[in-house]
Amino acid sequence: MELSVWATLAVIFLFAFLVESLVEYVAGTPFEKIPALTPYKWALMYVAMGIGVLGAFIYKFDLLTLLGTFVGASIPVTSFGLILSGCAIGRGANYLHDLVKTYFVKPTGNVFPSEPE
Repeated sequence: MELSVWATLAVIFLFAFLVESLVEYVAGTPFEKIPALTPYKWALMYVAMGIGVLGAFIYKFDLLTLLGTFVGASIPVTSFGLILSGCAIGRGANYLHDLVKTYFVKPTGNVFPSEPE
């Protein structure tokens, strides 16, 4: 059962990353390229949250139920849990995307400082 919880959590993290990446690619690009839309770029986080909630309902991603399963408690899947999980997916994706973008990039140039001769 524990493996199933970790596997589901991994899928949720991947889904969160995909939501953020695709929202940035599909919706973020026009907000950057079209000057009239630039002041409204703040709305992208709500687009990501909406997609996260929609995805949580479609795939039944309830983090509270998942946590209950992990600790051995019986917590049913609820609309509240799905909405809360979807909000976390939409918002958490931003943090996950920033983490991957910052720390999991291929280094450019010389990674090692030159040694004194």
